[in-house]
Amino acid sequence: MVYCLAWGCAGLFENEDREKFQKFLESKNAPLPPISASKSVDKETIFDYNFDIATKSWKIWEAEKWVPPKRIQFSQLLIPTSDSTRTEFLIDKISTLPIMRSAKRMEPGLKNTLLVGGSGTAKTSTILMYTDKFDNAAMLLKRINFSSATTPRNFQDSIEAEVEKK
Repeated sequence: MVYCLAWGCAGLFENEDREKFQKFLESKNAPLPPISASKSVDKETIFDYNFDIATKSWKIWEAEKWVPPKRIQFSQLLIPTSDSTRTEFLIDKISTLPIMRSAKRMEPGLKNTLLVGGSGTAKTSTILMYTDKFDNAAMLLKRINFSSATTPRNFQDSIEAEVEKK
C-alpha cells in the first residue's frame, strides 16, 4: 500500500521532493524499506526500491548487467540504469494487463503508455531498451521520430511508406 501511495502521489517528483516525501512517510511510521545511510551522492528513498510480492520484501532497483555488443558504435550504446529499469518495469506491467479488465462492466483494459519528460531524459533510450527484448520473429518495430516540426502529413507519409498498397 505504501509503495502504491508513494508512486501514485509522488512518482513524478524530483529527487529533492522525493526526499521530503520520504521524511513525511518516516514521520508517519510507514513500513518502509531498510534504507542504508551509506549513500554519498543521493539519499535513498522508497523510490529506489521495488516491493516483490512473491517474497513479500523490499528489493533495491538494480539495472541488469550490461553486455557490450560485439561491434560497438558509441552513438548506439544503450546502458541500463536504475531509472530505465524502473520505467521498463512499469511499461511491462501496463503492457501485460488483461485485455478485458472487467467482463461484468464490459470495461476494456488500456495498454497504452506515454513517456513524458524534457529533452535528454532518456525516453527514447528506455523505449529502445524495452523493445530490444521483443522476439523479432513475432513482433516488428517501426521507429518514427517526432519533433516540434512534425506535421500530421509527415506522420502519415512515414506510415504509408511502410505499408503495402494494393
